[in-house]
Parts: sequence; structure tokens; C-alpha cells
Amino acid sequence: MPDRIVLQGIQFYAYHGVPAEERAVGHRFEVDVEVECDLTAAGRSDDVADTIDYGRLARRVVEISRERPFHLIEALAAALAERLLSEHPRAERVRVRVRKMLPPIDGVVAFAGVEIERERPWNPGVQ
Repeated sequence: MPDRIVLQGIQFYAYHGVPAEERAVGHRFEVDVEVECDLTAAGRSDDVADTIDYGRLARRVVEISRERPFHLIEALAAALAERLLSEHPRAERVRVRVRKMLPPIDGVVAFAGVEIERERPWNPGVQ
């Protein structure tokens, strides 16, 4: 089983949605992130330089989510997964769950969500 850094329930307010009204008013979103990476060195050294700083990771989720409005939570999740993977060379795979809390649909629904997973392409010539 691979090592993982897990962040659950990162909450923020942002302006994503298909209708212009939704992007104008905004919604509360919640994101979970799992990053697969080798944590052996961090476990031995007890040094944050040998891991992916989860505080910085959480801040990046919010920053990326607020950079621009997305129509779809699928696009937001994909952008988060791809950016986090590209920004953290130690990351081997990233799983992102995005939930739009109390979505504007008929009836009461706690959230609408998506889950996206991306992994670093394996290149045997690169170490």
C-alpha cells in the first residue's frame, strides 16, 4: 500500500457554476485531497523538507480554486489534480474530491461532487 498525505474537508467560498447567476452569487465548496508519495525519508528524518507540506498543499487548493471561475466542478477537480501533481515532484498520484455544498437543484441535496485521480507518467529514462 503506497504512502499518502490526506487532507479532508478543505472548505472555501468560490464562484463556480454553469449559470451566470451561480457564478455571481457563489457557493461553499469542500475539497478532499490524497497525494501518494514516498514518505520513508520524512518518517526517518522528522523534517518537513522531506515531505509535502500539507499546510501549503491546503493553501494551494484554495488559491487554485479561486484563480478563475469554472463552469463545472469536473473542470475544477481536474485543474486541482493536474496542478498539484505538477507542483509537487514527490507526488506520484493525486486524488481530488470536489463537493458543491447545497447545490441549487430541486429538493434538498447535501452536496454534488466528483472525484478525479491523476498520476505522474512513468518515464523509465528519468530518475
